[in-house]
Amino acid sequence: MIAEVELKKTNAENKNGEMILFVCTGNTCRSPMAEAVFNRFYADWEKKRYAESAGLFADGSPISANAENALRSIGIENFTHISRNVTEELMEKASRVVGITASHASSLILAFPQYASKITSLPTDIPDPYGGDEKEYEGCLRMILSALREMFGEITGGSPEK
Repeated sequence: MIAEVELKKTNAENKNGEMILFVCTGNTCRSPMAEAVFNRFYADWEKKRYAESAGLFADGSPISANAENALRSIGIENFTHISRNVTEELMEKASRVVGITASHASSLILAFPQYASKITSLPTDIPDPYGGDEKEYEGCLRMILSALREMFGEITGGSPEK
């Protein structure tokens, strides 16, 4: 298990590396889960590859409790997150910007056309579990795991416990 504090410390040390930015609507469910999963299972700290997340309409809310519980179910403990909006600075810093759905990617291209070449979406649109029960969030997380596997290959940093 890896604590969020360790990830944030490592991210700060590697901020000049390759940053993957995951973007959803409110940045409280899907994109933070994608960030946490990527940093746990796909990040390459030697090559300085890591993830961050943001939302198109974030309001400073914490990660949803059900998203946090879903992450805990696969061994990602103590992941804390406060939602934030996509900014010009984040877009510039990112090596790759991944919309959680094709619609998110399209919105990003419209808002930041100068970064269109680095904007893509997950291979499968991930439905928003916001307001759903724990099972919906666990299903969402399984879809994220599958989409990340399809996009980035097999997991490199161990395997999810569930």
